[in-house]
Amino acid sequence: MKEYQTAVRYIRAVAEEGKSLDGLFTEDDSPLARQIVYGVIRDWYRLNHIVRQLVDKPLKGKYRNIQYLLLAGIYSIDDLKRPAHASVNNVVSATRAFRADWAKGLVNGVMRNYIRRQPELAATDVSVPEVRFNHPAWLIKTLAEAWPEDANDIFAANQSRGPMVLRVNLSRISREDYLNLLHEQVIDASAGDLTSASIYLEQPMEVSQLPGFDNGLVSIQDEASQLAATLLNCQKDDQVLDCCAAPGGKSCHILETSSDIRLTALDVSAERLELVADNLARLSLSAELVATDFLDWQSDQMFDRILLDAPCSATGIIRRHPDIKLLRRASDIPELQQTQVRLLEKAWQYLRPGGFLLYSTCSVLPAENESVIEQFQGSNRAVMIDKIGADWGKPLSFGRQLLPRVQKNDGFYYARLRKQPA
Repeated sequence: MKEYQTAVRYIRAVAEEGKSLDGLFTEDDSPLARQIVYGVIRDWYRLNHIVRQLVDKPLKGKYRNIQYLLLAGIYSIDDLKRPAHASVNNVVSATRAFRADWAKGLVNGVMRNYIRRQPELAATDVSVPEVRFNHPAWLIKTLAEAWPEDANDIFAANQSRGPMVLRVNLSRISREDYLNLLHEQVIDASAGDLTSASIYLEQPMEVSQLPGFDNGLVSIQDEASQLAATLLNCQKDDQVLDCCAAPGGKSCHILETSSDIRLTALDVSAERLELVADNLARLSLSAELVATDFLDWQSDQMFDRILLDAPCSATGIIRRHPDIKLLRRASDIPELQQTQVRLLEKAWQYLRPGGFLLYSTCSVLPAENESVIEQFQGSNRAVMIDKIGADWGKPLSFGRQLLPRVQKNDGFYYARLRKQPA
């Protein structure tokens, strides 16, 4: 019963208070509560549609907790495959925690009615886009226009659970040898197809149980994100700047592949920059860390390589952060685009002539990717597009776009720019 109370509290925090799921959970929260919250948020539009078919009047205002409780109960039956009678009892009992004894009969009736009508309700109104795809209307429209041939696959990937992907520290061990370590411990895993360091686990697990994790043999990083180090292609003695570094996956990977460089890592959040420091220490790497807003940062130093992993809508990683579907608005995109262009202009000031800047986002929206590069290049004559030659993703006018794939990579965009030599 406690799991349902916790779930309702966190669902309300996202749906009503606009809070992100990141950082909401504590060590005391049960895995079941986490499953329920993530599941309800992931299936938000479908589950709310079902509840609307089962209640006579909308549950608004002070009754919203009961609405969230019903969402949690239906999800536990539908997706967690919990015994129906146990789910009903737990949800009914949880009404006490919200001082809603009056709702016991309502909740009991709705839940039992759902069990009886489950097949019928599962097939109801699949023609309604928000229900069919479990995405907000604005995002369905935007993705369908941007990727007409791929939109359905994107929706499916966003509804899936992101795989756990490892990045092998190739300066310490080969991918083949690390795969052997996993197989010796009966951990099912396979090599990725985008990078030479990536490994996909068949099932997620605690990082502390990974062979050599504490000793720096391996890290957690999606395969699409791992491409940054290769694309930046740092050379010996390069001065490298990571403008928005936390939590440090890309910075650490760059240092793993190019140990004879000097790297400066910035992030606006001092707390998140501590994660970078922790990762550097675990991997026995070093970098200069600066807690500051990059737009306010001032330095006399110039850099040979710059990574700008820009703040974005995160629409390429919805499967890992399903609350994006509730928290993000169409009106956010123009504001994000303006920030991205400003960050590019700022970073360009610190790039040496002949140097390379890698622009990346975890967005699949052209407004944050190709449009940003087009706008930036149009106002800067010294910008040369360094075409990315690769067999992954979709080649575009300026960069390459990876779309999210079920049990494969997240959605990511990369464009590589070069400043004209003096």
